[in-house]
Amino acid sequence: MTENKNKPLNPYDDFFYHHRPRLTGIAALIIIFFAQPTLESLCLGSIIVILGEMGRTWALGYIDKDAALATTGPYAFTRNPLYVFNTTMFIGFCVMANQLVPALVAAVLFVWIYIVVIKIEAERMVDLFGASYAEWSKHVPLFIPRLTPWKDRAKKAYSFALMLGHKEPKHWFGTVVGLSIFYAIYYFQNT
Repeated sequence: MTENKNKPLNPYDDFFYHHRPRLTGIAALIIIFFAQPTLESLCLGSIIVILGEMGRTWALGYIDKDAALATTGPYAFTRNPLYVFNTTMFIGFCVMANQLVPALVAAVLFVWIYIVVIKIEAERMVDLFGASYAEWSKHVPLFIPRLTPWKDRAKKAYSFALMLGHKEPKHWFGTVVGLSIFYAIYYFQNT
């Protein structure tokens, strides 16, 4: 998704928005560098990471970026399920790393990135979908999910093709690589 073309970004937002992949990579490297995983942290963290990845797969089957406003599936609970599930995965990797201070430092960077990106994308959704977005946003929270789904009259079924179009299998591969890194760290620290 690109930034709102009608409104220029301030330098701070521009930096975080356009460099978010690199900044997220820095957050990941901080966690990896200081990791001291245990069997317990690996098991619990892996479960959390996999749940987050499954959530991403669920969300991507409902979103047709810029073409239609997604309001069903996980989008009936939160306007940003991909970021909720990415955050879930981030928490899982932090649990695997088993180091609180580096996780908190990485979390600050991670949160700053998402605050900027969510703000920019919300402005873009207003431009693209106007009244539909305004109505949906009255009922569905920006980030923290509702306990019950918002009942949109427009029912949209999950689309496996949409999920594949977003290249989610590549993300699954990256997730498996990420999990493997923490298991390898545990192995080399304990042999």
